[in-house]
Amino acid sequence: LSPVCLGSLRRAASINAEYMGIHDNHREDRRFKIHRVDLLNGLKCTNPRWSNWRNNMDGLLNYKCGGNYGITGLQSYHWNSREDRRFNIKCCDVSNNGDYAISTVYQTGYVNEYDGKINFKCGYMEVLVGLYSHHDNHKEDRRFKLYCGRIAPADNLKAAKRNSVDWTNWLNDWDRALEFTAPGNSFIVGFDSHHDNHREDRRWKLGTATLDGAICEENGWSAPANGYDDTMDYLCPANHALAGAKSSHHNHHEDRIWWFRCCDLSKSGIYLLKSPLLSSQPNNLDGRLFYECAQDSVISGAFSVHSNSKEDRHWLFYCSQVVKISSYFKEISDVVVSTECPVITSGVVDKKTASMSTDGTNAIRDSNMEIEDCLELSFENQVQWTESTCKSETSAHTKSYTSSVSHEWSVTASATTGIYGVEASLETSYSLALEDSKTTEDTTENSEEQCSENTEVSTTSTTMSNCKICSTTVPSGSCVVLKKVVTYRKITAHCEDFREVSATNIDGSKAEYKDLVIFFKEIGMKSSPYKVGPHTLGYRTEVDMEVAHDHQAACIIDRCGGETGE
Repeated sequence: LSPVCLGSLRRAASINAEYMGIHDNHREDRRFKIHRVDLLNGLKCTNPRWSNWRNNMDGLLNYKCGGNYGITGLQSYHWNSREDRRFNIKCCDVSNNGDYAISTVYQTGYVNEYDGKINFKCGYMEVLVGLYSHHDNHKEDRRFKLYCGRIAPADNLKAAKRNSVDWTNWLNDWDRALEFTAPGNSFIVGFDSHHDNHREDRRWKLGTATLDGAICEENGWSAPANGYDDTMDYLCPANHALAGAKSSHHNHHEDRIWWFRCCDLSKSGIYLLKSPLLSSQPNNLDGRLFYECAQDSVISGAFSVHSNSKEDRHWLFYCSQVVKISSYFKEISDVVVSTECPVITSGVVDKKTASMSTDGTNAIRDSNMEIEDCLELSFENQVQWTESTCKSETSAHTKSYTSSVSHEWSVTASATTGIYGVEASLETSYSLALEDSKTTEDTTENSEEQCSENTEVSTTSTTMSNCKICSTTVPSGSCVVLKKVVTYRKITAHCEDFREVSATNIDGSKAEYKDLVIFFKEIGMKSSPYKVGPHTLGYRTEVDMEVAHDHQAACIIDRCGGETGE
């Protein structure tokens, strides 16, 4: 139950990669282990910094290191009356002066149950960059989710220049609240402010800009970045630019509390941010403040110290250089591998009749008659499926996207309805409907994310021909009508396509499953993905089919006044 302070924890490609914990129900507390190894391959852990306490007792913990930082230390103390812990997290810069960047950050699911063990390790070339946890007062325990980030070499990444700055008007009056969110896919690159000694407050303008082809997906508002009269040191997460700011003024403290929101530039699939650098020259107290990042950089955080004597703040800003990457993937393949049709019904499409009569009332001997006509019906088999996707820069800048269906599979549907036994192979009609293979090559077109839902219908024609011969004997002295009635039937099936997605990275290696999940979510697929293998993602799509099934002929004999039978 004593405080635990784990110093600089180091490991190759994952500073902290394994998070372990065992809960004791008697003490209502956990003991923790952190897996660590030495850093290799030129990686260094520099500029370590503590976060300060990130949660209250019984409160939510949700913290990610900013910039290209990973967790290198953990401090915690327990309070017996609350049966909970507070956490202070230490992060360090792993970019090695820009040689590496954290390219993808993802949140795991819960890694433990209440009172259960924790044993989780981030993946290959990944860093533990954050913790998420909530407390249950009944169980007196916490469940944890972890944030892991991929470390990628930054070789051959070129700096990208943003567009010109668009400055706002004054966003606040003296002593009044301020709230601003950058519009569209823009982000903040500059601050402009002047101070009033009588009101002891500042008014603010913000400068925003865009990047060609960039999607900057906004996050929610942060927790307060400072307290009244306290030091502020705020950083957006890795690959996030500052996208919003809000603050409220307190006349007694003559200070403002600030909140920020950030947006993820890596969602574009073509941009990453290098580690943040803090500006070197603060503003003069009571003087004008004007700061704008270089044209290849965006603001990713802020540092500020309050002066009680001047009732003003010194401000410095973090800027992160924007670098452009060619693509997330070299090639993506999305292939139908099998189909199941759990819901099948049979129904009548149409009936056709041919008839003839023979009047043997005055005949002295029996005669024969028969119908040899072939009765035909043309039917359009129909396959319909719906695709819901979003066009993102991830897919637009991938070199090749292939969607195809294997020609070697077949699907057989069987069911029994009423007195008719239905056993039908859908292989021919379904394969014909879906055997198109689509490949989308690299495109230079850039646009904002656009989502759409498209219903596709494919048809093939089938001619059902029944050539059964109906015949009968016409007794002398009788009048007989012979009919051939053909019933044409179809089956309607509600099916599921089982599809598999795989991808090749730029270096020719196979993309891992979790990277495919990120791509899958970015393009807006509504289906739930599942893991087929370490490099393959599976998902299901629904397909409705209406296809020709069979035809049956009945021979009916009528006397010229009433039916006698078949």
